[in-house]
Amino acid sequence: MLLAWLPAASLASSTLTLRDAATGLGLDGQVTLAPAPADAVALADSVERILARIDDSRKLTVATTARIDFAGPQALIARAPGYRPLHTVLRPAESGRGDWTLLLDPLEPPDRADVSGASRLLIDGWVHDHRSFRPLAGVRIEVAGLSASTRTGADGYFALEIPAPRVEQGLPKALTVIASKPGYSDWTRHGLLAGSGRVGLQVALGGPAPAGDGHRQLMSRAVWPDADPGARRAGQPTHLRAEQPPASITVGFGDAACSVACCTGKCSNSCVMSLERYVERGLDNEWIASWDHDALAAGAVAYRSYGAWHVLNPPAHGAYDICSSACCQMNEPDTHSGSDEAVASTAGLMLIREGQAFRSEYSAQNNCLLGSASCSNVDLSCGDGFAGSPETGWPCLDDPVGAGRDCFGHGRGMSQWGNHYWTQGPSPRHWKWQLNHYYNDHGAGSDLRTAAISQVLSILSAQAPAEVVFPGQTFTIMLDAENLAASVHRNVLIGASLRRGSDPFIDDPANDRLVQLPGGVSSAQRDFDLPPDATAGSYDLWLALWIDVDRDAAISGDDLSQGLVVFEDALQVGEGVFRDRFEP
Repeated sequence: MLLAWLPAASLASSTLTLRDAATGLGLDGQVTLAPAPADAVALADSVERILARIDDSRKLTVATTARIDFAGPQALIARAPGYRPLHTVLRPAESGRGDWTLLLDPLEPPDRADVSGASRLLIDGWVHDHRSFRPLAGVRIEVAGLSASTRTGADGYFALEIPAPRVEQGLPKALTVIASKPGYSDWTRHGLLAGSGRVGLQVALGGPAPAGDGHRQLMSRAVWPDADPGARRAGQPTHLRAEQPPASITVGFGDAACSVACCTGKCSNSCVMSLERYVERGLDNEWIASWDHDALAAGAVAYRSYGAWHVLNPPAHGAYDICSSACCQMNEPDTHSGSDEAVASTAGLMLIREGQAFRSEYSAQNNCLLGSASCSNVDLSCGDGFAGSPETGWPCLDDPVGAGRDCFGHGRGMSQWGNHYWTQGPSPRHWKWQLNHYYNDHGAGSDLRTAAISQVLSILSAQAPAEVVFPGQTFTIMLDAENLAASVHRNVLIGASLRRGSDPFIDDPANDRLVQLPGGVSSAQRDFDLPPDATAGSYDLWLALWIDVDRDAAISGDDLSQGLVVFEDALQVGEGVFRDRFEP
């Protein structure tokens, strides 16, 4: 028993389950935990520090499931061979009841089938027994209304490719997937909105199937989160670095498979997963995965920031940070290749307001026009062609793409269908523009519409050659950079310029090539071609990291700057006439 020195009446006794976040299958591993301060949050460094300074931490070996007893907040690290450590803070529910599932991300993604073409949809995933979490072979997988079917192999994996569903006015035809095996009740997943690409599923056979419409955009009478998030145990700690994303998030579900969505106060299981995994699992349930990359990427930042706020402002009601249903943010164990790409391209990025992670609200259609759709906006005074809800702190925003469309939501924050409409037409808007539009009115916002995109990449140090460089030569700039996100940023550009005093800048865009920055601190480099007519003297080196928003492998104003650093007198340029010690 863990923490056995505490009075028995104060202990929370729960079942803890370890699972593979990618496949849903059970894992064997180890958890280490120790009492944590009441204001502890799920940041990797914070959890490591708590465990390092407390002598009475405990270790528990877990063979997929184990019993765990504890009282009060606990800093915890879960480990398994071949998986990234999961850092979190467990908080027992006020009732003392509730079980825990820890989802660990594999270091390498599992092998999967490939999609054969652009007009095809591959539905694949893993099927497991809902109690043992062991893979199930021979499970029949089919799509309602189609003749194609397949069966799972010994590892529980299946892959079924079908023609991509038809997309009309931004909405793909909804699919229903059925899994069946003798001795088990059928599993049915309604409302898959996919288009082409890949849909990944986790099927817990024998347990309760996902309920409801399956996607927020299909709900005829949608439920939207309240403007007031409710009582919190504590406010967001002010000593934390605002741009640092939480390492994990704890989500309330109705089962240990983390597949049955539930509303706040009605969740019996707390599922802990990395923040990036959380966004992957949820983005395609809130946005439509067949939409353009920029619509999905804007959604990924908003979804991540909304979840992070709930981690950093833990609720008073109990064991989880946020619920998994439309009462909060929808989150289910299915993913789509399109939304996955959007999550990866914005890794770790959040919205920041007043120096803290922002509770970045959004709803389906924020146009202030009352019609037949489910509208909960308490203040439609902005009128048609405008988004906003002034009574709740969201000023009117000129949003012409919504004109003539019925309000479908609460009017606060970003309009999800607005994301889609802004990517259509002759002048599509990229995701950075859309976030600035909805969350700060391009710098002219007020009240709650004053959030900005966070900075997750930074340059820690840089070095140019110590020896003199001559005009016409190429030299290499070495730098150390930090990525606050837990996953790699693959589309980063290193911008570099030289300047001597107040002279014009010397730029070198030809060498602004893409680099990858993994999570944490890493090294990178770029070349710089010094022009033949460069004047001799001492030059300052100006460096900046840019996220390639428009994905054209070149730095422009459309891209997202991640901070500028100036290194004074970093480079000495010699006289061109003496570069080879001879007259040219």
